[in-house]
Amino acid sequence: MINGVLPYAGTSGWSGSETSKDRALTEDSSGITAERQRKVLNELQFAGEMGLTWKELADLYKWHHGQASGVLSVLHKEGMIARLTIRRNKCAVYVLPNQVKGRDVAEYGRKKHTCSNCGFTE
Repeated sequence: MINGVLPYAGTSGWSGSETSKDRALTEDSSGITAERQRKVLNELQFAGEMGLTWKELADLYKWHHGQASGVLSVLHKEGMIARLTIRRNKCAVYVLPNQVKGRDVAEYGRKKHTCSNCGFTE
């Protein structure tokens, strides 16, 4: 995992701006992405069944929301971690798959919403 898990066309993904793309490519190639992923997996191992939220990770490592949620999103997408349906302090809780312990988990991705008035799905 020299460059980390890179599921978005060989990258960790970005928000759409050139600045975000440049940051992702630099962090992926320099090993920063892989290091963040290792840190998250280690912290989740230590946290056990309690798991961690994006906010707890951000506070622990002084990461901004995008850094914390981005690494969680990639690891969740790849099935390396699970997102529980329970919340702690209004944030989703992430655990390692062997720590789910029969609790409900959320699938990766955003839920689609269909407007009850016009039927448009976003």
